Amino acid sequence: MAAKILQAVTIAQSLKLMKGQLAYLESQGYSAKALSSSGKFIEEYEAAEGVKVLTVEMEREISLLQDLKSLLACIKLIHQERPDIVSAGTPKAGLIVTLAAFLCGVPVRVYNVLGLRLETTSGLKRHILLLAEKIAAMSATHVVAVSPSLKVQLVALGIANEEKISIFGQGSYNGFDLESFQQKEKLSVEMSSLKKRYGLKESNKVIGFAGRMTKDKGIEEMVDVFLLLHKKDPDLRLLLMGDFEEGDPVNEATRKEIEENDAIIFAGYQHDPVAHYFLMDVFLFLTKREGFGNVSLEAALAGVPVIAADVTGAKDTVIEGETGYLVNPDEQADVLAKLERLLSDPDLRKRLGENGKAWGEANFSNQDIWREMDHFYRQQLAASSAALEQA
Repeated sequence: MAAKILQAVTIAQSLKLMKGQLAYLESQGYSAKALSSSGKFIEEYEAAEGVKVLTVEMEREISLLQDLKSLLACIKLIHQERPDIVSAGTPKAGLIVTLAAFLCGVPVRVYNVLGLRLETTSGLKRHILLLAEKIAAMSATHVVAVSPSLKVQLVALGIANEEKISIFGQGSYNGFDLESFQQKEKLSVEMSSLKKRYGLKESNKVIGFAGRMTKDKGIEEMVDVFLLLHKKDPDLRLLLMGDFEEGDPVNEATRKEIEENDAIIFAGYQHDPVAHYFLMDVFLFLTKREGFGNVSLEAALAGVPVIAADVTGAKDTVIEGETGYLVNPDEQADVLAKLERLLSDPDLRKRLGENGKAWGEANFSNQDIWREMDHFYRQQLAASSAALEQA
């Protein structure tokens, strides 16, 4: 009988983090299903993966009454499904689904840590989030971190001991579809169309970013740096992909600048962002925290040199001086110096971009991550089976 696996995330939009993953596991002989809150992305994911998405309503923010309802609903669902493996990622699903799996006696329970929200919080909220992380980790039989620096943080904060934490490959949750970054005719046509849409000329150099438009992502600092550089070079452009969010919003002045400044290209959320990366000369990532930092690795796969914050998760997506630079996101002078160095030196941009692309292709294909995941699951199932036989 095929091993039954249930992989969970909090909201339906996060199913995209597992693109291709469950279809691969099905091809390797597992019976796979996903779990999330209801949402418009579910039908799309089911069609693409050929798997069923089960639903339990979960709130992203702390909500004790709703969280208890979600836990009870998860317990009921897991009793019905009787999975051999429950693998949960994103903070709220990581807590609720992993705890439910523990209470139901699921033999292999994996908590995928995709980042630590508590890193940019303080006071009571930080204590609550830390407690939630510890409960999720204790409820799991195994913890998987998406980057080496995240594993270091998990140990330092006492969330899990080093022996309990694994990393697939060099990091990331799902790896990357390398084929989508190859310069083929379709991609070239898309790039030409985008240049016309955004009015980009040969004289324009483009600083790029992709991600949520929040304070945590360093949007305010990025816009401030861009405005300083734009005074010196009016042909400079800032290209932003992502949506504004009510949680952790940027200040009104920054938002107004993004929406009204003709030198800032606000592209919004892009379902398929690949062609946009190829418009960029430098990718700037001044995030305050990450689990891994997918967007900076995507930029590298497009041959774009990266300047990333020297913080958890983001630091694992850059080889200092070889594929880009690491900076303190709060030290504007350092960020400006690294940006000016890259923008003024096309040969340096080309060399670092080529290095980043080669490094990304060698270490972060989704096939490599999926194979390690499959091997990991088989190991844990075998260990669980052996333990039952000895009991």
